[in-house]
Amino acid sequence: MKNQKKILLPVLAVIVVLAAAAAILFPRLGDNEEVSATAVSDGDLLIQAEDIGTEASYFDYDADGVTVEVLAVLASDGTIRLALNTCQVCNGSPYAYFVQDGDDFVCQNCLNRFSSTDVGVVSGGCNPVPITAEDYTEEDGVITVPASFLEENASRFVNWKQF
Repeated sequence: MKNQKKILLPVLAVIVVLAAAAAILFPRLGDNEEVSATAVSDGDLLIQAEDIGTEASYFDYDADGVTVEVLAVLASDGTIRLALNTCQVCNGSPYAYFVQDGDDFVCQNCLNRFSSTDVGVVSGGCNPVPITAEDYTEEDGVITVPASFLEENASRFVNWKQF
């Protein structure tokens, strides 16, 4: 019985350390809502506006084998905001993506914080690549991000999350 206790404590310590490491290395697991989007015949990304809330949703798009991720959030000012989920400055790093922390988004490469009200608006600097109103359409509650826009930005995602 005494030997079992000597073994059990180190095993539990290892489990705790591994769980903490996983939480640090993979912060998005279980934290963000993954929502499926529908691709129509011409390949455009369709997002239901009613599905977008204050917790960010992430939509993956396959651009010839490169995953392009769109971040969608209902900002604190009540407007829907869209962006490519990669950092404009840190682009090229596998960690150049944003994780939501309250009303902010945090770059996982440089840890810059970015307000939800700036998503899709602010350009340049360490922030998500904006998808502006000129880049998508919204009709009858469906947001359409054209395949051409996503494909022309696919090069930003070549090393993205390639850990």
